[in-house]
Amino acid sequence: MKLHDALLGVIFVALGATVIAFSYSFPTPRHLAYGPGMFPRLMGAGMALSGAALVVMGLRHRAALVEWPAWLSDRRLTRNVLLIPSVCLFYYLFVTSLGFHITATLLLLALLLSGEVAPLRALIVSLSVVFITTLQFISILHVPLPWGVLAPISGWFIW
Repeated sequence: MKLHDALLGVIFVALGATVIAFSYSFPTPRHLAYGPGMFPRLMGAGMALSGAALVVMGLRHRAALVEWPAWLSDRRLTRNVLLIPSVCLFYYLFVTSLGFHITATLLLLALLLSGEVAPLRALIVSLSVVFITTLQFISILHVPLPWGVLAPISGWFIW
């Protein structure tokens, strides 16, 4: 879906103004002319100016307020676009109970299979990526990953 540039510009101007207004709530340190609100003010001003430019450009070019992209008529492409937020939601909901290893393997497998990768190759790649990620996070970086149902055997995999 493509929103008209003028409409999108108004949204960006409003967001930029909101960021600027919120940035004034940050305390300014004594003896300094700037503080933690300076960078958000600059970003908000940039957003508002970019939004204003979009409004001007959008008013010059007449177009529909909303245009639906051509890929929405293709079921496979629509499924692939919807798969990404679905995978993120699944990970968020189940990583604690199933654990990182099972969740990540299932999700990588689903993504690879949706990309028409051969099932055996998808399984090998999924398991390999999860194994390498586990090595990096647990053994090298010492960042704990949720074990979920594999918690009873988690000691076997920590080197």
